[in-house]
Parts: sequence; C-alpha cells; structure tokens
Amino acid sequence: MTFYHVIAKLESEESSRVLFSDLSKNDLNSQFITPYEKGVSFFSGNDLVSPTTLRSVQIILTAKSDEVERDEINRKDREKIDHLNSSDSGAFFVSVGGGYDPEDIAGAGDDVTHSFIKGPPGFKANRWSPSLKVVSWVGGIVAVVAAAGLVKWLGWA
Repeated sequence: MTFYHVIAKLESEESSRVLFSDLSKNDLNSQFITPYEKGVSFFSGNDLVSPTTLRSVQIILTAKSDEVERDEINRKDREKIDHLNSSDSGAFFVSVGGGYDPEDIAGAGDDVTHSFIKGPPGFKANRWSPSLKVVSWVGGIVAVVAAAGLVKWLGWA
C-alpha cells in the first residue's frame, strides 16, 4: 500500500507543517486536490485552511505509514550518531536525530507534487466563467430583439 502526505507552508506561519498524513490516493484527491483546484477551503485537523494562503505545497509518497517511516529515519540517524561517537576522532556529538517532526516525512519518500498539482489554487474554479458571460450577453440581446418583434407583431408600437 502507498501513503500520501501533504506538507505546506502557510502565509501566517514561519515553518512548514503537515496538513495531511497517511492518505490513500482517493482521500488525497477528495480532501486536498479537489478543494485546492476549486479554490475552496478545506479542513486540516481542526483548522480551516484556504488554498489561497498556501505559500508552498509538497506531496510525498511513501510505501509505509508516517509513523513507521519516521521511526526508520530516527533509527538510521541514531546509528550514524552512534557510529561517529564510537570512532576515535575525539569529537562527541549529542543529537536526538531526525524523524521526530512530522515534516521529516519529506525525507522518507518521493516528491510527487507535480503529478497532482497542475496550477495555482483555484485554477479550475471558474473555468466556464468567460463563456457564461458571453452566453448571458447574447441571450440578453436575443431577448430584447424578440420582445421588440412581439410588440411590433401585436401592433402595440
């Protein structure tokens, strides 16, 4: 099974945060991609997020769940630190390693952002808006001409 994770940076925040984690492809489309493309606000946890406030978006694909992937990142980082500390270099590193922050999932998978996001927020929102304006304008002209013809035919003018 594959898992999708959405990491974003919002206008009001200094650092990135995970909006969604461990989504299926269908859930990714319904919870994030569709609202993003339509420019409609969506819920991320308890927060209502407007797509127009997104400064950057990253969609990560992993083979394992968020928790498993970040545990693996942490395990590898601790091994590297332990290896460095066990050498005879005389230096000693103190670090907890990576994998503790939800955003660390970006290092565990593939960035598939460009496979899903094809334009700015709301780029599919008013796809037919210019066409509808032309149709309503032409419809208005036709209605006026038809009304004038009816008035003339009835002899009211």
